[in-house]
Amino acid sequence: MTEIPATYFDGRSSQPRAVTLRWHAFDGMLELAGDGVAARYPRSDVTIESRLARSPRFIRFADGGRCEVADSAELDAVIATWAPQRAATWLHRIETSWKHVLVAVVVLAGFGWAALHFGLPWAARKIAFLLPAGITQTLTDQTLATLDQTMLEPTRLTHERQLELQAQFQRFLAAVGDSTPYRIEFRAMKGRAANAFALPAGVIVITDGLVHLAEDDREIVAVLAHECGHVRHRHTLRAVLQNSAVFVVLALVTGDVSSATAFGSALPTFLLQSRFSREFEREADAHAVEQLRRGGLDPSHLARILDRLSRSQGGGESEIMAYLRSHPPTPERIEAIEGKR
Repeated sequence: MTEIPATYFDGRSSQPRAVTLRWHAFDGMLELAGDGVAARYPRSDVTIESRLARSPRFIRFADGGRCEVADSAELDAVIATWAPQRAATWLHRIETSWKHVLVAVVVLAGFGWAALHFGLPWAARKIAFLLPAGITQTLTDQTLATLDQTMLEPTRLTHERQLELQAQFQRFLAAVGDSTPYRIEFRAMKGRAANAFALPAGVIVITDGLVHLAEDDREIVAVLAHECGHVRHRHTLRAVLQNSAVFVVLALVTGDVSSATAFGSALPTFLLQSRFSREFEREADAHAVEQLRRGGLDPSHLARILDRLSRSQGGGESEIMAYLRSHPPTPERIEAIEGKR
């Protein structure tokens, strides 16, 4: 017979009582004695909870009482012969083995990486194409209004110049058979920055700086064709969904809910400053090349203005084209565009 000290709670009050546990191997009974407690329980009325690292063990009884017992090798030896629990022992070995913990961490990290790199983009794509038109229109209108108040200024292009570029773009859309209701909005940015970006509902903002940088209006049409690719593939919505999902997960993990709320209010700035992935840029470039060829325009017009944007970086912050920050052109992109002529 083995005796082990424990703390007993009768299940009716919070008063602890010091008792001694006695295991009787011959009849399979567990006896409690001490501090006014005297009880015997068969194996069927006893539940020994699984151990968790080195925390105290709990033994529960059918009548609602329970005992708290300090974890020890002596207790394990008694349980192994009186009430074997292989599953609990196996679980404890995993919890207390640094090798098993390391394997678990690696496996969880692998699942997390796969979810972020494959699961999240897949889900964002599905959701982006399922969003009702009313939501994308509201998001577009609110974003443009916020940007007009904070980052954009009224265009300095003449009304005639705006109509001329609008007409060229509409002729291009008619030539390629694209009936999407795109809308061009001309704006200026501080430092005469060259920029163009597409909002979810088909609004394409183009700045005076980009118009002035172009040496041929067909280059502007080529940039617009690229932005149409972002609209067609829902890149802006997908990028926002992917990044906001990661942010929400981090907020839930850290408990910083206020940050998640602040992120939502900063969505317009995020839409303007976010970098599209290489996959998104390749899709938009491929769309532009295909449409330019269909419309009878040389895709090299897009390559030339991207190259000019890239070479304009050396003149200081005011000269760095904002377009490069949201659409980073690379030699590989230019080579790919030229190669698809």
